[in-house]
Amino acid sequence: MAFLSGFVKSGLSFLGKDSSAFPYTLGDKVESFEGLSVWALHQGTKKEDGSQVSIFVFDCTKNKDRIPLAKNGFKRMRTMRHPDMLRYLDGIENEQVIMFVTDPVEPLSSQIDQKPDTHLILWGLYKVANAIKFINSDCSMVHGSVRTSSLFINKAGEWKLGGFELLCSMKDESPMSLTFGGLLPDAKRYATPEIRKSGWTSIKDLPTSTVDSYHLGCLIYEVYNSSFTTLEQLTRDGNIPATMVDAYRALLKPVATRSDATLFLEAGLHHGGFLSHDFVKTNLFLENISIKDQSEKEGFFRQLDSQIDTFPSNFSKYKILPELLKAFEFGSGGAKALSAILKIGDLLQGKEYQDIIVGPITRMFTSPDRAIRVSLLDNMPAFVDHLTNKTVSTLIFPHVATGFTDTVPFIREQTVKAVLLLVPKLTDKIINYELLKYMAKLQMDTEPGIRTNTTICLGKIAKYLEPSTRKKVLAPAFTRSLRDGFHHARVAALMALTATAEYYDAQDCSARIVPCVSLLLVDKEKPVRVQAFKTIQGFITRLHDFANAMPDTAIVVSPSIPGEANPTTTTTTAAATAMTMTMTGVLGGATKGLAGWAVSSIGARFSSPSGEIEAPAASPSISNSAIQRAPLQSPASMPTPKLQFNIEEVEEVKEDLGGWGDPEIAEEFDGGWEPMETADTEPLFPIPSMSRTNSELEPAAASFHRAGNSMQLGSKKSSLAIEAETEDFFSSLPSSVQKNTMASPQSSVQKDTIASPQSLDRKNELERRREERRQRMAELRDKKKSGIGAKKI
Repeated sequence: MAFLSGFVKSGLSFLGKDSSAFPYTLGDKVESFEGLSVWALHQGTKKEDGSQVSIFVFDCTKNKDRIPLAKNGFKRMRTMRHPDMLRYLDGIENEQVIMFVTDPVEPLSSQIDQKPDTHLILWGLYKVANAIKFINSDCSMVHGSVRTSSLFINKAGEWKLGGFELLCSMKDESPMSLTFGGLLPDAKRYATPEIRKSGWTSIKDLPTSTVDSYHLGCLIYEVYNSSFTTLEQLTRDGNIPATMVDAYRALLKPVATRSDATLFLEAGLHHGGFLSHDFVKTNLFLENISIKDQSEKEGFFRQLDSQIDTFPSNFSKYKILPELLKAFEFGSGGAKALSAILKIGDLLQGKEYQDIIVGPITRMFTSPDRAIRVSLLDNMPAFVDHLTNKTVSTLIFPHVATGFTDTVPFIREQTVKAVLLLVPKLTDKIINYELLKYMAKLQMDTEPGIRTNTTICLGKIAKYLEPSTRKKVLAPAFTRSLRDGFHHARVAALMALTATAEYYDAQDCSARIVPCVSLLLVDKEKPVRVQAFKTIQGFITRLHDFANAMPDTAIVVSPSIPGEANPTTTTTTAAATAMTMTMTGVLGGATKGLAGWAVSSIGARFSSPSGEIEAPAASPSISNSAIQRAPLQSPASMPTPKLQFNIEEVEEVKEDLGGWGDPEIAEEFDGGWEPMETADTEPLFPIPSMSRTNSELEPAAASFHRAGNSMQLGSKKSSLAIEAETEDFFSSLPSSVQKNTMASPQSSVQKDTIASPQSLDRKNELERRREERRQRMAELRDKKKSGIGAKKI
């Protein structure tokens, strides 16, 4: 090996080049080919990309008598081009060495003993016969050495003809076959009867196909029966298929009646002939698919799916698959070829799949042909795992996204289904922005099936969304689908809500989801009702568990300092008492017990029950005895525990609902709910101390009683009359009472304003916000009356 490498380097130096200029690296020698040819076969690699090649090397210093054969073979290799022959890639020739490079191959002689597949033998014999036909008929030349040592097998198992050492034309001045035919290894064993009898010069006047036809017959015998040593062995058929026996014998007949490669092919391809086989027919169709009719192509691809499993795996990977890819990518095969391509692709390893299949498939997503797009989307589960995240995000999704807006509904629906397979490989930006925009539009599609599948798709991709996006999108999207007129879409929305229940907080469940789902409990369609009960039960259970984990109250009781009054507690207790009186007065006697129980429960949260139950101070009829028994007390004289409210801040969150929100509803309720406010720490109007006797108050009480009756519903008195009666009421009071009653509010307000400006600021802010809310509500009512704000159903 080292000695041979030295010859190669010296040969390159003789050409005036450095050895590094030769773009191939010489590898190991194929020992099984030793002695079968004038060439030594080596494995090799291309320096540029490391791809495998085969290198044929001839040592001129050791085999000087065979240099003409090597030079002729090198010359013919560079000039002869045919699909069934070895493909010349590169070569060098000098006085020390001759080399040429071909595709990676192995000698056929090393494969015969391993019982090759019968499909490959039939196809190989066809390829050899076709190459001989090209040489004899089209080129009017003689090969002269068709034998196992001149045939090679590529990665697919396909046979390639080589060994061009004797290839020549009988019209040449000195035909190579006539002069050097006997110098080849085993020349005597493969000699035809004419050569054995009269030598190589006897073939000059014979038909050009005479020698090669006889050698083809010898090759058939060796392929099926191993090697032969005598001509008598060739007369026995052995393991040759019965359908091929006649054609085989015709190749070994005397010159006058001897068949040729053309007749051999015709006999084999004839209906019922030995080459009339599915494997051979498939390969012949693929090689000529560009000239076939569309109907023939469709029929061929339908049969190929069922037949391809019976073909040799290597042949399918390296022969049929490249042909299918060419047909698929360049329009000959169309979308029908993709299924067979992916079926063969399962035989490839990771890197091979990337190199052979991913590239053409990625490029075909740019095709405007809808049939190809549908075929790619349908078969995406077979190849999506082999795609990288970068390939999907940058090369495939931009073209797939055009299907969301396609005018053909079937394309839109298939795109929605296929996007589930692409989402795990997409970037967060594409998922949370671009994809959701398409989903929002498709949820309003005119086709009910597309709306349903969009809801299902959104539910399945929810786990890939960002938490903030999920909060904005999921609940509005699914609650919208709950109102869909297609009952399958409603069922899908219910199931999607159940599947994504973990992404909703308690507030969303109670305020947004449960109310919407409850409407479907009495849906007209039974499947909707059944699913609605299942869904709402799940959410109710979650809410129940959440509620059980909540504290009993949000009020935090802080310890009070003995002897110190808490104005906040005093005011809160007063507010609770006022609320109790108001509820009792409004609901009336029929609901007095219920209202009293409910309001007393509220009051219990603000203060501990102490003292005696007092009559409502604001009752329309006040008796003298009640006033005497329950004299009014000032706030400062009422000892109460110190209470403190722990009220959470309420923030207004304006959500971008991404196409699923209802802007009208959002505008209607934006700012419509005021946050809870703590009670004022001081009363606005201090209660005066009234120490007058009952006799002094009786006239005033009677007057106030009359004024109260005059303000009942149905009263026709004007506001001036009411004011007059009110003035009469105050004028009937003693002067000291009038003074306290009329003067105290102003002085109290002034005092409160000076002492507590924060209270007035809070009041002004609340009043301003109420006025803004009233204006917005008025504008909305005007819009609804004019039809602008009507909702789309």
